[in-house]
Amino acid sequence: MRPTSPDAEHPGSYPPPVYTVAAKDTGVPPTSLVWWACAMAGLGLLMGVAWWFAAPGGGLYGDPGPEEAALVGDLTLAGLQLVVGIVVGWLLVQRMDLPGAWERIGAAVGGSLVGSVLAVVVGQWLGMMFGAEPDFVLHSLGAAAIWPAAAALVVFISALIDLAWGKRRA
Repeated sequence: MRPTSPDAEHPGSYPPPVYTVAAKDTGVPPTSLVWWACAMAGLGLLMGVAWWFAAPGGGLYGDPGPEEAALVGDLTLAGLQLVVGIVVGWLLVQRMDLPGAWERIGAAVGGSLVGSVLAVVVGQWLGMMFGAEPDFVLHSLGAAAIWPAAAALVVFISALIDLAWGKRRA
């Protein structure tokens, strides 16, 4: 193996060959990005089922009064999405030091968008198929955006805290 610089051939020269430039970090494998996106979409399917079971007019709650059904149903989905968004954001923050962190965050937030839409579609489909209440729909579309927004916000706040405390990510 040939030394990288002519000065490295002589003993006692500076810099020694041990201090060569490290190889550039590789990106995250594409299968990992697909896994994050598909896991978020699959989680959306589960969240749609949970929303239908927990919301008024769904599988477990029973028939609510008409004045509370829309609000409580939307708040049920919003609460589920807030919890899942915080957990997903926390999982992403734990992997910020690994190569390809920003690609992973993009895949997870994009998958969360798809999962959020799937949660609404699955919940409404279950409401049509099995629900006693014929009007099991999401009245506030903003509730469907809470999951990806919460995940992105957790990552953003963590990055701001790291900047404020002077931590540098590799």
